[in-house]
Amino acid sequence: MRPLLLLLICLFVACNSTSTQESSKAEPIDKQFFLELGGEEQYIEIRSSSSDNPILLFLHGGPAWPQTPQFRYFNAELEEAYTLVVWEQRGAGKNFAKNPKPDNLSLDQIVKDGLELTHWLQQEYGQKKIYLAGYSWGSLVGVKMVQQEPAHYKAYFGVAQFINMTEGMKISQNWLKEMAIENDDKLALAKLDSLAKPDMYADEHDRFFQQYLLVNDYKGALHNTDAIPEMEKAQTGYEDYKDYDWYGVWEASSKVLQKDFYVQDVREIKALAVPVILFQGRHDWNVPSVLAEAWLDQLQAPKKEIIWFENSGHGPLEEEPKAFNEAMMAVRQKLE
Repeated sequence: MRPLLLLLICLFVACNSTSTQESSKAEPIDKQFFLELGGEEQYIEIRSSSSDNPILLFLHGGPAWPQTPQFRYFNAELEEAYTLVVWEQRGAGKNFAKNPKPDNLSLDQIVKDGLELTHWLQQEYGQKKIYLAGYSWGSLVGVKMVQQEPAHYKAYFGVAQFINMTEGMKISQNWLKEMAIENDDKLALAKLDSLAKPDMYADEHDRFFQQYLLVNDYKGALHNTDAIPEMEKAQTGYEDYKDYDWYGVWEASSKVLQKDFYVQDVREIKALAVPVILFQGRHDWNVPSVLAEAWLDQLQAPKKEIIWFENSGHGPLEEEPKAFNEAMMAVRQKLE
């Protein structure tokens, strides 16, 4: 009887073990939902080939320029290496349709929202630490989040890293002057004279946008113009974004956020307690890469690196998506 009893016990344990393994089996993730953060409903997409993948929370640029359809189109490959979380900040994307004038639309509140989302993701997916990536305006939000709560993050990835708008605009103007002189562009030189006089514009937001248009004329914002048809497909190719008012929403929310945007200086952050990897377009004169490179040189961090994209301006994740995706996945292998 004893051998039979032992066999039955072993079979019971084996069945239980198999059942437990099946219940915890890694599965693909494909979720779209609204989550309340800081008292405001905010749209989130989570996609991954496997629930075992480490979480990567992505912070979009702008301000108020959601990149949800762009990530679907250009960067879905990242879902093979990460559980990719795309979050639309208050005052942007689908949130704007729900509430075009959210309470407390500020950098400080968006940082708090991001930290709250981080805590929710950690609990929901049982991960002690996650990866954090910020693009342009989102890179300002990202460094603030990491500075405040570094223990929650495995590493920080800055894409077209924001440093300081005032200094960045001066660097861009110097570059534009060289380009204009080289091309005997009298109209551009006249425009540069006006850009040097802030009181000629309604506000800093307006002055920056006028400078952006001139920078883009010289391929210092969008450098790889071959990417334009694909970028247009990404913006208009999905049913839920085909009628989205990109510039209208950006104008409405970024006008409010400019009170924070133009007074920030990331150079005041001298150290971060996590690895810091920057992904920079070699030809970015919109938010000058040279300023980000200088900041990283002085920053104290456990590990730091800058990855250059030689045919990109301000948007390597869309201008060179294949190279960008490969670099992001290679970085994960290095860090784990």
